[in-house]
Amino acid sequence: MRLAILGPLCRDRNIVQGISRSRPGGVTYYAGEALARLGVDTWLFATFGAESPCAPGELKARLVHLPAEGTLRFENEYPSPDPDFRIQRAEIYRNEITAGMVRGLLPGNLDYIILGPLFNADLPLELVEYLAGLDTELVLSAQGTIRYLEEGRIIWKSPEKALAFMPYLDYVFLDENELRFISRQAEIGPAARSLLGLGAGAVVVTRGEKGSRLFLGGQEYEIRAFPPRLIADPTGAGDSYLAGFLKAVELFDSPARQGEFAAMTATLSLESEGPFSRTAAEIIERLGW
Repeated sequence: MRLAILGPLCRDRNIVQGISRSRPGGVTYYAGEALARLGVDTWLFATFGAESPCAPGELKARLVHLPAEGTLRFENEYPSPDPDFRIQRAEIYRNEITAGMVRGLLPGNLDYIILGPLFNADLPLELVEYLAGLDTELVLSAQGTIRYLEEGRIIWKSPEKALAFMPYLDYVFLDENELRFISRQAEIGPAARSLLGLGAGAVVVTRGEKGSRLFLGGQEYEIRAFPPRLIADPTGAGDSYLAGFLKAVELFDSPARQGEFAAMTATLSLESEGPFSRTAAEIIERLGW
């Protein structure tokens, strides 16, 4: 399997119950490294400033630098043991990726292109329209489409861009709160089906310790969560779920198995610092298959 991820490569400062650590971040980093470690030929088309957020040789994935005004910086603070409660702060610069920036750069025979915006302006609709014309499947990590920075605070607003993306997407990944905000519906089932009605091929909804729900192929699947043995660093768990799911689509025909493999990928990522660093065999062993 071969895929590309488009979006910013940022610099994270993660504070877990008072302990601070700095490392690269973004969907490009967390999903990209997880996929590369799962044996996927992974290309990162990542925006950042003049200085790379990654040390030489740090990445398993292949990196193509798309110059940006500056490198985005995030602070993710987890003040309690609850990994789903996070306080975010950011320093942002223009990191937009246009169709012209990637035309002629993308490798051939891509199975997927993952869209990994961190803020609303990162990936314009014209880019998505261009990518939809390629012979590949489009996957959206939706969180960044509704994220803005105003007066130093990260807020959610204007779901119109996310909704405009739907007709072009084969998969949409988002958590239950993002789903409710984007769809303007309170119940997960009707909310997910509204995105399907706009043209999305499949909707995958993560719900933390409550598990996840898959809406694909005209069916719905409830996937249980697997409690972690410890929580070392919650950052990137959702990106690890996305990575695990796409790998599982390659390995298994059963949507239930795909969801459980993804859920265990996220669980294992919680148990260690940094990006997911296990193998598919270790995931399967932990699942007891």
